[in-house]
Amino acid sequence: MTTLVFEGFYEPFSASAEPIDRTDALPVQDVDVPAVRLHEVGKTWRARPGQPSFSALTDVDLEVRKGSIVGVIGPSGAGKSTLVRLVNGLEKATSGRIELFGEDVTELSETGWRDVRRRIGMIFQHFNLLSSRTVFDNVALPLEIAGVDRAAIRSRVEGLLELVGLSDKAERYPAELSGGQKQRVGIARALSTEPAILLCDEATSALDPETTRSILALLKRINRELGVTILVITHEIPVIKDLCDEVAVIENGRIVESGSVFDVFTAPKHPTTARFVEDVTSVDIPSYVRDRVTAEAGPESSLLLRIRFVGEHATSPVVSRLTTTLGADVNIVAGKIEAIADRPFGTLLVAVPGSPPTGDAAIAALLTLGFRFEILGYVPAERIETECKPFGFPLVPENVHVA
Repeated sequence: MTTLVFEGFYEPFSASAEPIDRTDALPVQDVDVPAVRLHEVGKTWRARPGQPSFSALTDVDLEVRKGSIVGVIGPSGAGKSTLVRLVNGLEKATSGRIELFGEDVTELSETGWRDVRRRIGMIFQHFNLLSSRTVFDNVALPLEIAGVDRAAIRSRVEGLLELVGLSDKAERYPAELSGGQKQRVGIARALSTEPAILLCDEATSALDPETTRSILALLKRINRELGVTILVITHEIPVIKDLCDEVAVIENGRIVESGSVFDVFTAPKHPTTARFVEDVTSVDIPSYVRDRVTAEAGPESSLLLRIRFVGEHATSPVVSRLTTTLGADVNIVAGKIEAIADRPFGTLLVAVPGSPPTGDAAIAALLTLGFRFEILGYVPAERIETECKPFGFPLVPENVHVA
């Protein structure tokens, strides 16, 4: 019997394996049961001689709802890759419980895992394509190994290549493809066995920003049209922001914060989360203003505020309202509006000129309107007036970036 070993899969497959049976491996019918559930999961690596043991994961709790897209983000060495290797059975947990669609797989044998993995697709950072096989044959390989007949393979592969936009590249070899095209082949191959769960391990880390956006759009389409549950492992905030419904932040082997992407990004509770999302949600004080900010108000100073816009407030004409309420021009210093999980979130830096009572009136107005804001300090009014034009109507100014 010939055994094929392919780096892109989880274990050697027998060339004489039985045809794929998609009915028994994972019970996916109950929509209320999470697709993936980790309960107090720990993973400790054995100590080498003369060295202490190392805990890669500690008391990890994570739920991935069926049909959702969930991202796990953290710095290098945080335990992301170990977590995904527990989900696909490449590693065994030291403690805790792992469930896939309600079935406990924590102590599953290797034989049992082979059945389960037929319903788990995997997308890799470096594609893991076979250079000697065409695009068509790379996508077909899992089906060939599983013993699917040739006619069914052709029908399935042609449909997948159409889905990922590579129908015209079927006879090309990996060396003839761009990085984005190679990843599309990897996605098609991962979908060939009709998985219930798709694991993406840094799937866009090797791609340029434009190609990354196209791959994320494809993954969202796959989730929407095929109902595949997707678990994303990444260190890239844009991937979480543009793709995922929910996020878990991991640091030093522990989940430090989790929830909906919008809630976690717009109101982070843990310092690690705040550092990750800062580039997306924060607006820095421009250098021409930063050096002049003071903690106390001067006789001719402006109150500097950072105002955050959440949900329906993101498109509200707050500057116009403040100008009308205060009877004074409010200057926009900087700002932007981002789409986070398909919902708008904006940040503005504004300077309110005038005496302290005017600043107090601005704060009272913002509280009444329900906006989140921070008091950043005071800046000389003439500096603001020189660098920033007053703005008192609800249009997007030139110095506000709309993402």
